[in-house]
Order: sequence, then C-alpha cells, then structure tokens
Amino acid sequence: MVTIDKSIPISAALEITLACNMRCLHCGSSADGNNRKDVLTFEEWCKVIEDLNSIGVSAITLSGGEPFLYPKWRELLRFIHKTNPNIVNMMITNAYNITEEDVKFLKEMDVKHIGISIDGNEEIHDYIRQTKGSFKKSNEVMDWCDKYGFKYGVVTSFNKHNFPVREQILEWVLKRKPAGWQVQIVNSFGRAGEFKDSMIITHAKYKQLCDELLQWRKQYDKQVRIEAADSIGYCHPVTDALWGEDYEWQGCNAGIYVMGIEANGNVKGCLSLQDPKFTAGNVRETGLIEIWNDDSRFPYTRSYDASKMEGSCKGCESAEQCKAGCLGMAYSLHGSIYQNSYCYKSIEAAQKCGKL
Repeated sequence: MVTIDKSIPISAALEITLACNMRCLHCGSSADGNNRKDVLTFEEWCKVIEDLNSIGVSAITLSGGEPFLYPKWRELLRFIHKTNPNIVNMMITNAYNITEEDVKFLKEMDVKHIGISIDGNEEIHDYIRQTKGSFKKSNEVMDWCDKYGFKYGVVTSFNKHNFPVREQILEWVLKRKPAGWQVQIVNSFGRAGEFKDSMIITHAKYKQLCDELLQWRKQYDKQVRIEAADSIGYCHPVTDALWGEDYEWQGCNAGIYVMGIEANGNVKGCLSLQDPKFTAGNVRETGLIEIWNDDSRFPYTRSYDASKMEGSCKGCESAEQCKAGCLGMAYSLHGSIYQNSYCYKSIEAAQKCGKL
C-alpha cells in the first residue's frame, strides 16, 4: 500500500454550474440545460474561494457545464481577483456564449487563459457538440482573444468520430497558433458511456495516437505546445516523452494535488470522477478545509493499494508508480480503480504477442 505523506493543494476546478447550452456526445457529466439541485449560492461560492485561498491553492479553474452560463460569473471572477490577485485563474468553455466584451473583461480580471474545446473539423465538431455553428463561434472568440492579446488554449477529446480527422485538427492548430493544445481521450462516464461503442477509440488507435502525438510534439515544438492530459500514459518511454522531461507520472493526482467542487457543494478529488462514491464530503455539511485535511475522505489516491491490481495491470512492475493511470478512465471503463486497459505499455505487449 502506498500512503501519501502530505497532500498539497495546487489547483481546484469549480463546476460553478452543470447547465450547458450544448449536448456533447462525449460529455462525462451528461450536461444539458439543467443545473444540479440545491446548488451553492454566490455567497457560498465566495466562502469556498476564501477557504481555497486559506489552504494555499495556487490555481482555480471555473468549469461546468458551461461556466459562462452561470449568472454571476463576472462577480465571481472579481471576488477571486480581490481575494488573491496572484492566483492563477482559468476557465474551460465551449465558447458559444462568449461575447467580445466578455473577452475584454477576462483580460481586465487578469484571467490567465481560457481553454476552448475543438473536437474536429467544422462538420465533425458541430456534430459531436450537437450544435450547428459552434465551430465558427469558437473561431470568432479566438479572433477576439488574438485582438486583445488574451491567451487561450485548445482542448481536443479524441473519440471514434474525430480520430479520422486528427491531422486536419493538427493543421488547424498549427495555423491558429493557440498557447497550447491539450489532447485527451474520452472516458466512459456520462453521455460518453451511453454511446460507448460509438465513442471510445480502440486500444490500437490509442497507441497510434500516442505515437503520432510524440512525432508531432518533436516536429512542431517551436510552433505550438502539444500537451497530453492525464488520460494518456503511463510509465513507458513514449508516453513519458509526451509528458516532457520535467515530469514523471506518479499516479493520479485526484485528492492529492488537485480537487474538484461540484455546483451543489460536493467535493471530489477530481471532477472527472463522476461516480458518487468518490465524493469526499459537502461544503455545506463539513468545512472545505476539514474535508481536504482528512486523508480518509480520499482513500482512492491517498492510500492506494497497488497489491489489488487487476486485469492487464496485475503483476506490472510499474504498478506502485503508475497506480492504474487516470482513475477517471480506469473506473469509467472497468468499474475499478485497479485496472486501466488504456495503457501504452500493456497494449504494446499485447500487440507483440499477437493478442491484439
């Protein structure tokens, strides 16, 4: 069993609303036009932000749903900036509800950057997001960002629909020149789980994507920063190189260095851990500081037991270090935090012995 000596809060993702103006096929939280029940008030969110500042969180990301649908998102940004002007503040968005004035306001509030989702060429992107015109709108918002010198990154979630156009996405990224391009694969929570057979890429395509990402990273490093998200790895020279020289995968960071807070006040190690079993507490019932400082509330990472490995992870010499990779991916696909079949090392081994 691996026990974490000290959990240091570095970043927090706040799902300020679950409501969304899209119905994306890969959405892990099945977001639609409805918010959660019994959501936090603005005053309660302010208390959360004060507590995050007290425990030393250095980065806050406003997420959703679609965060720009939260009625008081401007007031929340003002409060974050007032509470700690040095905090790294970011937002994740589908960009469909953003105006030019909004971009100017983000710049004024010293928001470091927004992550804008791009999931294909125009046809594929609009289909995945079930919203005609969404690709054009995203590009319009990026034009405004360029106009005002405001940083934005691009986030792409690869699945069966957009895998065939991945090189077109790369060409678009190279032309657009965002601050960075974060690449991830879709897990099987929420709506993506409902359409699992038509969404989740095969193991062979996953390995192919990793190989191509490394090639692109080497080839285009001076043009754009290509980053792999936690759903891509682990403990193999190819995937290690994707993470960069200064980083080595040491297991899922949920509840160790990062946390997520849902719109109703539920605290999780990571917002990608959609299952209720990963809830560490609710800020209305127990103070956020008390929740964070209680190791027993985050057993899935703070006391991870690598001796329980299953499937292709069982017997792996990297088990203690890897800890089944991204637990959101592992649990959504297998119902267990002790196996993750989307592992470059195990896929490569299966291919070599003809099992894949």
